[in-house]
Amino acid sequence: MDRMREIEHKVENRIRLDESDAQFLFESPDLMRIGALADRVNRRKNDDRIFFNINRHINPTNICALSCKFCAFSRKPGEEGGYAYEIPEMVEKARAAVTQGATELHMVGGLHPRWPFNRYLDMIATLHREFPGVHLKAFTAVELDWMARKERRTIAEIMADLKEAGLGSLPGGGAEIFHPEIRDQICDTKVSAEQWIETHRTAHKMGLRSNCTMLYGHIERFEHRVDHMRRLRDLQDETGGFNVFIPLAFQPYQNDMGIGRYTFGYDDLKTIAVSRLYLDNFANIKAYWVMMGQDVAQLGLNFGANDFDGTVTEEKISRMAGGRAGMVMTRDDLEQLILRAGRTPVERDTLYRPIDLEQSLARATAMRAQEGNVGPTVLPASKATSLSFTTGKRLTLDELRTKYKNPQASENGEVVAQAALLVNLDPCNGIDAKSELPVWQEILAVLSSAQIPAGTHLHLAGLTTLANAMDDAGISLATGFQALLERGVTAIEETSLDSTNRDIRTLHKAAHAADIRTAGRVVLRANGKRPDWKDFDAQLKEISEGMRPLGMTAVRLETIPSAVITAHEYMQALQKLRSAAGTSATLIAPVMDHVPTLAPAMGLGSDGTQHPAQKLIPLLADHGADDLGIVDPDKIKITRLIEDIRSAGLSAANCQSLATLDLRHKPADRMVH
Repeated sequence: MDRMREIEHKVENRIRLDESDAQFLFESPDLMRIGALADRVNRRKNDDRIFFNINRHINPTNICALSCKFCAFSRKPGEEGGYAYEIPEMVEKARAAVTQGATELHMVGGLHPRWPFNRYLDMIATLHREFPGVHLKAFTAVELDWMARKERRTIAEIMADLKEAGLGSLPGGGAEIFHPEIRDQICDTKVSAEQWIETHRTAHKMGLRSNCTMLYGHIERFEHRVDHMRRLRDLQDETGGFNVFIPLAFQPYQNDMGIGRYTFGYDDLKTIAVSRLYLDNFANIKAYWVMMGQDVAQLGLNFGANDFDGTVTEEKISRMAGGRAGMVMTRDDLEQLILRAGRTPVERDTLYRPIDLEQSLARATAMRAQEGNVGPTVLPASKATSLSFTTGKRLTLDELRTKYKNPQASENGEVVAQAALLVNLDPCNGIDAKSELPVWQEILAVLSSAQIPAGTHLHLAGLTTLANAMDDAGISLATGFQALLERGVTAIEETSLDSTNRDIRTLHKAAHAADIRTAGRVVLRANGKRPDWKDFDAQLKEISEGMRPLGMTAVRLETIPSAVITAHEYMQALQKLRSAAGTSATLIAPVMDHVPTLAPAMGLGSDGTQHPAQKLIPLLADHGADDLGIVDPDKIKITRLIEDIRSAGLSAANCQSLATLDLRHKPADRMVH
């Protein structure tokens, strides 16, 4: 029996995993198998229900006496960007949240050197008096230790006073990584791991439940994560006082550790899944959208997580460290994302008790009926062993005409660095707008005059557009495709399924006869606010029946830019497309243009340090893709891309996509069999 089967046997028979099992799972490249196992365990504990809550984060101050190397939130007294809320300000923030239905206030902040303990006590007492029905979850073990040392009292005494004033539970911050090898490097001025554990043990004995966290994705190794989770599991065995385990993805801005990269989705999902399997005495594992981003957190709901956190409203700590998921989501946002992951949203309180379960279930049923929110069954993935891509640019014909007329004028020798140029020839780009020549003559003229450096592969995007232009010019397809080949065209992508009622198969065959590769496409369109799965399945039927006679070697999965398609739905579509196209076809997930993220829909943009879809890239291989299309190095750092791909146990093959396949081989060599 192999190691993974041994672990599956243990899990299915409720035999506890040991540290070596957890280490193996972290090191294994088989994400989908691990995720499926974690999902089974989660459903066994929680059915298909996903918790969320209506909450409000209030970070009282970022002025802090400590200097943790990973922290971008803290400021010293008098330093620019520092702030400290007065209690009346906090009351007004809380009042606005309660008006919107908040049942929880989450409060953590810096260690203000001038705030006495009575300031914190008044804070809790005032909020509890003003909003007696709202749960106050406040103060990390680090903050409690700070209060106790300033007052020269024990932490138990401090907590007893806070509890009497209205404190309901503790958050899980300050845990970071327990192992001293890492803790001494990233937060040596914070409480020790033993002190953190003892503080939470004390809280549990006093009847105060708490959360627990783990900060991952910085300088720690897998063994440090396992050690961290073992200590939490041991305390949970002893006290049973933890509400939830929350993996916190490291945010890379303004830290003193020299780290400038985000975690990637493969590691985020693996961490959720391993947490679910190893922490067998925890009912709840959170996919914290604030740190992971909405896309990965939504995927995490099928990898072992049963909690999506809440509305949040104003979380500043991760935001100041480069968090790009925003600081607020509405109740409708949360419920829709959970529903679109194929799960049932249930509102909870801080202690993970459903708030009117019948109402939550009825609301979910009504939303499903209204939106027609039924996605496809998730199919077994056909995982690629590598992710290929081509370094290059996507241009319109007009951009090719102007930018490549004089390559010496291009910025910083950019042209020389290109491996491919994809020229979009769709009519909507006005390909004949700057010329009185007929379309076909204009295309040939631009291709002939463009000074494209040797070694650059020229793609064209617009198979039917090209064929129509040949018809208008009165030349045969064979003559036209031969002319394109002579001008350096090595591949053509289909950009329309059937825009002219002509036989698209004839066009593919004619291009292949001229030794030009072609790629088809399918489009995940939207029907209202949701994917049109009926239309998508019809396209899959055409692909399944047509790839062999077409001789097509590759197919792209595209989305409509205006449609709000989630990453979860795109991954499902990839799996279905792989099943339809077969295992030997190249399946392109064009990361630059069509892999969807929720950033635009949530009103978020890119700050230029990381493409919005970059966290999702390694996951594409696990869902059936083996090619990322053309990647613009100005928008995605190639070195980081390769690092992410290799970290997921894949090989990264630059410049090995559609255009660069050896043209000495016939298209049939990669046909579906």
